[in-house]
Amino acid sequence: MEKKCIVIMPTSDPDGYTSGHVNRVYDYIVAPACRTAGFWPTRADNSDNTALDVIKNIIDSDMAICDLSAKNPTALYGLAIRQALNLPVTLIKDLKTQTIFSIMEQGVMEYDESLRIDTVQKEVEVLRQTLEKTFTDKAAVNSLLDRLSIGPGATSPVSPSSILTSSSTFEDQPEQEEITVPKESTLPIISPLPDYVGDPITETGIEKLKIGDSLFHMNHGKGEIKTMKKMGKDKIAEVLFESGAKTLVIGTSGFWRKIIS
Repeated sequence: MEKKCIVIMPTSDPDGYTSGHVNRVYDYIVAPACRTAGFWPTRADNSDNTALDVIKNIIDSDMAICDLSAKNPTALYGLAIRQALNLPVTLIKDLKTQTIFSIMEQGVMEYDESLRIDTVQKEVEVLRQTLEKTFTDKAAVNSLLDRLSIGPGATSPVSPSSILTSSSTFEDQPEQEEITVPKESTLPIISPLPDYVGDPITETGIEKLKIGDSLFHMNHGKGEIKTMKKMGKDKIAEVLFESGAKTLVIGTSGFWRKIIS
């Protein structure tokens, strides 16, 4: 069963942002990263959700993403709930938003709010890696209880009922490793391009791709499509590169190029 990720973003475009900006951040960065990491994203600001629905989803989801851009109070509220229950949460924000108190110590992935085509694909991959690390690596969980070494089961997730029925205890815990995520992907752009690399793949070209086709990625080089599936409006493919197999979103980001026969 696919794991669920609750995405807590501004409910509308904040002042100083263009119309539709929040939706584009979700469509271009957040949703593709979730899907390639094996999570099904659900936005907390769905108009059908009541306040209680939102709280329940924040608690019940396997993973949470809190977008702190524009100092979004709903994201801070969701972060507080996830931290209080010792549940994994990934923090993101745009570059233009100033750091909120000492929250950067907890590991915040920053993205370029301009959503430039040459940065989006890298940011999708960085967020994918961050989600996978946060979910599987206990040291990467943004847990306030673990940092303070207090609360029931400070080294493992707890349920809301256990918080209500158990008294807090203080224990000596080993210092937790902090998650560190670069502001920009450290993956190098391959330059100069090999002679066999052609033009960027268009939307029509993506629709024609099939298992066994070869294509070129600006970070990973030449690869062969091993599996491919449609998820939502995205095409997710496992591509075998010389460095190994990677599951990526195939999109018109400029990072995918044709192979010249």
